[in-house]
Amino acid sequence: MQLIITAWGEPDGTLFERLLASIRESDCEVRECRMARIARGCACFLQVQGKWNHVARLESALAVLGQQAQIFHHRLEETTGEGKEESGELLYVADVVSREHAGVLEGLVAYFSQAGVGIQDLRCSSYRLPYVDATVCTIHMLLRIPPGIGVLSLRDDFLDYCEQLQVDAIFEPVKPIF
Repeated sequence: MQLIITAWGEPDGTLFERLLASIRESDCEVRECRMARIARGCACFLQVQGKWNHVARLESALAVLGQQAQIFHHRLEETTGEGKEESGELLYVADVVSREHAGVLEGLVAYFSQAGVGIQDLRCSSYRLPYVDATVCTIHMLLRIPPGIGVLSLRDDFLDYCEQLQVDAIFEPVKPIF
């Protein structure tokens, strides 16, 4: 049985530490997780797996932790194809840097959605450049390109789209780490 946990707490990371301890004490295991400091807090996203009674024990522990932070969880239904990757999909990375202006992130998500490309992971942040007194937005996307979509034409179309937006972009395959 699997559980998806979303939590929001103080930026010191102690919430993430308490979540991991509760998962270990419940005899469950973390399948996937993300933790990021956002604004004045810490956001945690976890996919946890365990036997039904261990997940039930973890849910009880989350109710106690929920009194100190905002924690939401959802049970995933068991499926026969669980844990299997889509065959034939290619992993690509798209990095975009632009002067912060409305609609860039939304436009990029819509672009890939309309092209039939799945977004596996998306990270976006803004920062101020003091030497030019401007705000810059960086967007990093891990994309899943299904079979049947021509990567070269997708790459060319994406770079043309980014040029129209007047943003700098890179589109390249994920390089394995050995």
